[in-house]
Amino acid sequence: GGLISGIASYLKSAKPGVEVVACSPENSAVMHHSMAAGRILEMESKPTLSDGTAGAVEKDAITLDLCTRLVDRSLLVSEEEIRAAMRLVIETHHTLIEGAAGVAVAGFLKERGRLAGKTAAVVLCGANIARDRLKETL
Repeated sequence: GGLISGIASYLKSAKPGVEVVACSPENSAVMHHSMAAGRILEMESKPTLSDGTAGAVEKDAITLDLCTRLVDRSLLVSEEEIRAAMRLVIETHHTLIEGAAGVAVAGFLKERGRLAGKTAAVVLCGANIARDRLKETL
């Protein structure tokens, strides 16, 4: 939640009407469900391509409050959607991305019909992916 809470804080201060959408992998949706509950939940996570977003929300973290107040919507994406998004970026843009960035692209692709004709931005947060994981993905 650190990246989305920081992005949302900046965007909402610069342009209060902007819509901020968070994306999480279905296999590790702790922040998504914690936001819906309004409190930090303890949940088990399954393995995910998005190891950068996997795991728990830290106790007493400020990110949940920021996300709850500033993020307008939260989406879940499947492992196959993450994999397909990573492949798309790698093959069409010749840019290596990690699973966490794949989550953001997958969320955008899921919403592309709703976003047609609007200005949208997707944060590609990194390219930290192990060679074996990259081979599996491609």
